[in-house]
Amino acid sequence: MSLSKRQIARLNKIISTAQKVLETAKLEEAAARDGAPRRRRRSSAEAEKMRAEILAKRAKGVPATKLADKYGVTTAYIYMIK
Repeated sequence: MSLSKRQIARLNKIISTAQKVLETAKLEEAAARDGAPRRRRRSSAEAEKMRAEILAKRAKGVPATKLADKYGVTTAYIYMIK
């Protein structure tokens, strides 16, 4: 079976995309192992305290990305708390 130039180009594009996805996954795994905050389950009291702290810091103008890194949550969660 002979492939046309167009088919070969498409296959090469698929291969390069797959390689990029694999590299990204490896980098994310390495970051998770190298000190990135781990997700953990909080008690309701801890969660309420965290929410209050986040609201206070957001009122002072602290960026959501810094808070998300500190508390180990997503920025979407930070914005949802408002």
